[in-house]
Amino acid sequence: VVVFLLVGFLNPLGMITALAVVSGVFMGSVWVGENRAVINNFKRQNPTIFVIAVMVASYTLLSMLGSVMIFMYAIILPLASVFAHASFRLRNMKNKLENKIEGVGLKRSPMGILLQALGQQEENLQKIQNLLEAKLNE
Repeated sequence: VVVFLLVGFLNPLGMITALAVVSGVFMGSVWVGENRAVINNFKRQNPTIFVIAVMVASYTLLSMLGSVMIFMYAIILPLASVFAHASFRLRNMKNKLENKIEGVGLKRSPMGILLQALGQQEENLQKIQNLLEAKLNE
């Protein structure tokens, strides 16, 4: 969040424009995927191509508005921070337990919610999650 604020202070108009365009394209793709059967089937059969299409549409609109480099800087800097943090982080028992709980589907991370909205969640994990939820509700 701090990195996004830093980039936002350096070029606020470009950052707001880029954020609005990418958010709009993402929300539009999710809405179309849920309301159009043809797009929903395509999204299920070819999830990677669907994500690439969303990225290309975002890039095209950003290049027309001239905010590509600002958005890329706002993406690359936080990713570099995340990779640095992950490389220095120690693995312990609590972390391994959290990963197992999230993998089974008992706990949802923000990234898991984002991937599910794009249709990237594996069907097997969804089946396991549904089974566990049914058992917990009994």
